[in-house]
Amino acid sequence: MNDKILARIILEGLVHNLNNHLNLILGYAQRLSKSHPELKETSIIYDAGINIDNTLKDLARHLEGNSFAFEQDTCLNDWLDQELEYLQHILIIKHKIVFTRQDQVQGQNLKIQPLYLALWYESKLLRLSSFADCLQIQTGICRQDQQPCLYLKLKHKLTPKQIKALCQDPQSELLLGQAFPLKSIWNSEDKTLMGLLL
Repeated sequence: MNDKILARIILEGLVHNLNNHLNLILGYAQRLSKSHPELKETSIIYDAGINIDNTLKDLARHLEGNSFAFEQDTCLNDWLDQELEYLQHILIIKHKIVFTRQDQVQGQNLKIQPLYLALWYESKLLRLSSFADCLQIQTGICRQDQQPCLYLKLKHKLTPKQIKALCQDPQSELLLGQAFPLKSIWNSEDKTLMGLLL
C-alpha cells in the first residue's frame, strides 16, 4: 500500500508545483491584456494556460482514480469512455493511434480495481505504438466465454514476434503478490487482442 500512498503524494505535489507556475503565467497574461489590449498574443497565452490547467485536472483525476488498488463497482463501458478521453492527453498515443469505438455489449458491470484495467489497456497501447508510426484500432467491450472483455482490433498485420510480445501480461509491484486479473488472448482470425477479465 505504501507505493500507492507515495504515488498520490507525488502526484499532488507535482500538480501543486505546476499550478504555482501556471498561475503566474495566467496572472501576467491578464495584466498584459489589461495594460496592452492591442496585444492579441496575451489572449493566446491565457487560453493556452487554461487548457494546461484543464489537462492537469483531468490527469490528476484519472491518475488518482487508477492509482489505488481498491476494488470498485465498475461499468466497463463508462471506464473505457474515461480512459479514451484521458489518452487524448498522452502524446505518444494521441499522435500514433486513431481509435474507433464499437462496444459489442453494454452495461458490463463488475467489481475490479480500475488500476488493473488501466495497466492492461495502456501497456498494450504503448506496445502497439512501438510497432508502427500510425495505427488504426477498433476498441470496445465484448464477451468471450461468457466473460466481459476489453478488446483491441487492429487494421494491419503483426508478426508472430509482435503478437507474442503483445500477449505478455503486465508485471507490476502494484499486484502485491496477486495474479493479474486480465488474461490476454489473441484471436488471429480477426486480428483482435482481448483482455479477458478472470
